[in-house]
Amino acid sequence: MAQVTLAVQTNSKRRRGDEMRVLRCLGAVGLLVALAASDAAASAKAEFRAVRPKPHRSAATIDNSTDMDANNIDMVVTNHGSFAYDLVTGNAGFRYPKGSTKTAVFAAGPWIGAKVNGQVRIAVGEYSQEFVPGPMASGTFQPDNARFKNYKIVRGNTTSADYLNWPVDQGAPVDSTGAPALLGDAMIWSVYNDADPSVHTNRAGQTTPLGVEIQQSTFAYNRAGALGNIIFVRYKLINKGGNQLDAMYVSAWSDPDLGGFTDDLVGCDTTRSLGYVYNATNADAQYGATPPAVGYDFFRGPIVPSATPGTNDTLGMTSFNKYINGTDPSSSGETYNYMQGLHADGTQVHVFDDTTQAITRFQVSGNPVAGTGWLDTSPADRRLMLSTGPFSMAPGDTQEVTIAIIVGQGTDRLSSITDMKNKDDQAQIVFDLNFDIPAPPPAPKVYAQELDRKVRLLWDKTAVGTHSANAILGQDFVFEGYRVWQLPSKGGLRAARQQQDLLLCGHRLLAGHAQCRAVRHRRESGG
Repeated sequence: MAQVTLAVQTNSKRRRGDEMRVLRCLGAVGLLVALAASDAAASAKAEFRAVRPKPHRSAATIDNSTDMDANNIDMVVTNHGSFAYDLVTGNAGFRYPKGSTKTAVFAAGPWIGAKVNGQVRIAVGEYSQEFVPGPMASGTFQPDNARFKNYKIVRGNTTSADYLNWPVDQGAPVDSTGAPALLGDAMIWSVYNDADPSVHTNRAGQTTPLGVEIQQSTFAYNRAGALGNIIFVRYKLINKGGNQLDAMYVSAWSDPDLGGFTDDLVGCDTTRSLGYVYNATNADAQYGATPPAVGYDFFRGPIVPSATPGTNDTLGMTSFNKYINGTDPSSSGETYNYMQGLHADGTQVHVFDDTTQAITRFQVSGNPVAGTGWLDTSPADRRLMLSTGPFSMAPGDTQEVTIAIIVGQGTDRLSSITDMKNKDDQAQIVFDLNFDIPAPPPAPKVYAQELDRKVRLLWDKTAVGTHSANAILGQDFVFEGYRVWQLPSKGGLRAARQQQDLLLCGHRLLAGHAQCRAVRHRRESGG
C-alpha cells in the first residue's frame, strides 16, 4: 500500500474549516497513473471571404457539427469532405488545447485528382465541398437521407443511438462478431462521394465527377502522452463511377492558421512522410511565447505495383507543396499540378527556388530546428498540400489512405517541432501495430484519511504489475510510479498536466510513504 501525506497550510483561526474544504476537494485531487517510460515521448480570420458557400444539401443531411474530442484536441468533422473547419460559423474548427478558444488549424480536407481518358478530374474538400453525404448507388449519388450522417461511437458505450444504429448497409466497419469496429477510444464514421455534378463548383475543381466514394473513419485515443495529441483519419476510396481512373493522386490539404494566421511557416520531413506548420516567432497572437507545431503524416498511401514483378509497394508522401492566401489554385489544371509537386503553371520546382539547383517534388524540406537546408522564410497565411500518387483505380477498385494530425508543443516554436516529430514517431509505432495497443493500466483505489492539518492518501499497487505493453510493443517498459495532482475542478485533469503548479508530488511515488508539499487552497475554485 503506497501512501502520501499532504500538508495543509492554514492559519489557526481557519484551520478546521479549511481542512474540511480540502476533504471536500478530494474529488478534485487526482492520481495520474502512468507507464512513465512509455510516455517518453477561434477566432475567425481577419480576412473577409466575399462569398460563403451555402449548404448544397438539406439540413437533415448535412452534418457540420460533430466533434472529435476524445483527447487534448477538439476538431470539427463533417460528413461531406472537410474537417477542422466550422462550416456553421465559418471559423476555425480545430481547438487546441480542448476547452480553450485557441485554434491551431483553420480548415482541412481531402482532395482527389485523376485522369479519365486523358482529361483531368478533381474533387476538393475545402471551404466549399465537391462531395455529398452518403454512399453511391448504381454508379451515382443518392437523394437526401437523414441516415447519411456522422456516426460517433465511444469505447465502453454500447447503448448509444449511433452504436445501436451502426450503418452497416452504408459500409461502416464491423468486427468478427458483427459489432461496430471501433478504432481508438472514440471514432466518427461517415461516407460521402463526389458523384453529384451540381456541387462541383469550387474553382480549384469544377470538373466532371470522378465517381469516387470515400468512407471516412476519424478516431483518437483518450490517453496521456503522444496519443493524447493526435487524431487519425482513415479514408477508404472506392471507384464506383464506372470509369478507369489513371494518374490518380490523393492530397491532404490544409489552411493551417496556427494561432495568428499571418506568421505561419511550413515545412516537410521526407523521411517521415510529414508536412507541418510552425510559427515564425515566439510571440503568437493566441499562443504567445510557446506556439505549438502541427503535423500531417501520410502513414499509409495507395498500394501500387513495385519494380519486382508480382509484388507491391505502399506509397507515402510523394510531394509537398505550399502557397499563400490569394494564390489558391483557380483551375483543375493548377490543382493537379500542385498534387504532382509542380508549380501551379506546371513548371518544375527547384531547391531554394533556384533554377540552377536540383529539381524536387518537396518544397521547403530543410530542418528548421538545425537551421539547415531549404527553409520557409516568408511568414504568411499559408496553405499546404501533402500528396500521394500516382496510382490507378479500375471500376470497383478500393484503396486505403491513412493520415494523422499531430500537435506538438514545447517551450518555444522550434522545440515544438521537435516535440511534434517525437509524437509522430510514437504514432507510427501505433500504426505499425494496426492500432492494436494495450489499454492504460487500471487506476488504483484511493483512500483518504484526515489528520491534524494533513490529509493522507493511500492507494494499492494495482497498476504496478501491468506488463501488457511489453509483449505488444516488443520493448521493455518499467513501471516507475505515481504522480499526485491537485485539480481546481473535477474535470480539469488535462489542464493540470500542462500546469506544473498543480503537481503536488513531482517525484514518482512507487511504494511506502512520501511527504508532499502543501496543498494550495484556492478560494476562486470553490475549494
